Formats: sequence, structure tokens, C-alpha cells
Amino acid sequence: MADLGYVEGRTVAFDYRDAGVNSGAIDTLARSLVEGQVDVIVAVLSQAIVAARSATDRVPIVFFGAAPEIGGISNVARPGGNLTGVFSPSATVAAKALQLFAEIRRDTRSFGLLLNALDPFSVPLRREVELSAEAQRIRLVPVAVGASAELPAAFEAVVRDGVDGVMVQPSLGFDVTADLALRNRLPSISFRREFAEAGGLMAYGASQVDNMRAVAGYVDRILKGARPGDLPVQQSSRFELVVNQRTARALGIVVPPLFLARVDEVIE
Repeated sequence: MADLGYVEGRTVAFDYRDAGVNSGAIDTLARSLVEGQVDVIVAVLSQAIVAARSATDRVPIVFFGAAPEIGGISNVARPGGNLTGVFSPSATVAAKALQLFAEIRRDTRSFGLLLNALDPFSVPLRREVELSAEAQRIRLVPVAVGASAELPAAFEAVVRDGVDGVMVQPSLGFDVTADLALRNRLPSISFRREFAEAGGLMAYGASQVDNMRAVAGYVDRILKGARPGDLPVQQSSRFELVVNQRTARALGIVVPPLFLARVDEVIE
């Protein structure tokens, strides 16, 4: 927004709401934004998108997330109503991330998948990762987590099952899940770069910088009079692969040089 000429506190005011992994608070937070008479709501990830849609059919909503995959958009070219935004095919990307992990650990035979039971995106995510695992003859061990307090037990469960690694759904949080993976000496992946920055082994997903610039561009257009329903849903076009070498060394994993040559960023 700053790059578009907005100055916080002078020409624009931001009112943030963050439920963290306490997804039960999202509906209340969305309603509070509507009651605060904001001009535009930016909703990030599926739970926030659903909460914002439930809270209002009047206030424009610009999303980043998997709205088409959870049934939130029927026509990406002309979404109609008060909703538009940027779509990343994250379920498909997650399936590709499993393939990338198998390139680092070619002896992968079983793999854990930690899902947010309260997040509607967990359904298409599980479906795509199951298909990828089946194609690679990898046994998938999905575990649904209903609250952040259940995360330690979920990690312990997949460790007891003998998995070679684990994928974490982003809405379960980054810091706590990356830390639990390290404490359990479990190679972990997700599809937001923040996960690798927090200590996860690897992240593969759409460029967050590009996505947020696209979201900001739509917010700007709406503030200048555009109707969200007339703005086509954009799809992420650039993806990034991030590897945390500190974590790899801590886990005794040697990332092949040819693999590293394809990485967009290496965290040393």
C-alpha cells in the first residue's frame, strides 16, 4: 500500500485482527471489522475468507487463499458479489512439495500430514496430497488437529508411526509447529516461506510478496471506486522454494547440491 502512495495514519488506516491458531475467534473478529465500518476487508487463508463472507455481503472483501478450492468462487473471471482476490492452487502445490521432499530423502516410505480440522481447506489439501503420495508409493499418515493444544500429541503420534517427514497445514501456525518438528527430530515442510524461516526444513509455495502486492492493488482499486465483483480473481504465477540449511544440519540431512541449485533461497 505504501508503494501505491498510501501513508498509514494520514491517507489510510489499518485495523488488524489476528486469531492466530485460535480459529474459533475468527467469526467474532470478522464481525467486529464489519461493525467498525471498514471500507475493505482483507482475508488471508480459508478460515478468514469463510468468516468474512459470513459476516457481510456488503463490505468488499479481498482475499488471499484457496477460495475456489473451498467453493467460495464459482466464476473466477467475474466473481460477482463483494468478493475477489488472489488464488494460490495450494493443494496442488502441496502435492508438488511432497515430491520435492522425496528428492531430498529418496528413502521416504511414509509421511505425516497434519491438518487443521476446523479449516475447510483441509479437505482439498488432504485429497491432493493423498494422490501424490499414492503415485509415489508413499504411505500417508494424516492427523487432524482441532486445537493448538493438540499439536504436541499430534507430532508424537506421527513420530510413533515411524514417518520419514511431515507436512504442516499453514493455518496450524508456523513457530510452534516448526519448533515441535525440530524437538521431535522430524523433517517438516509446508507451503508458506514463514514456515522455513521459523525453522521448518522446507517451504514451497506461491511468492508471498507477489501475492500481497496483488492484494494491495485490488484494495487500491476498490477504494477508488471499483466493484470487487467486477475484478477477476488472480492466480499466483510465481512460486518459491526455500530450504533451511540450519535445520537440515541439525537433523543430519544432506541436501543434494543439484537440489540446492534449484532453490530460490537457502537459510544458513
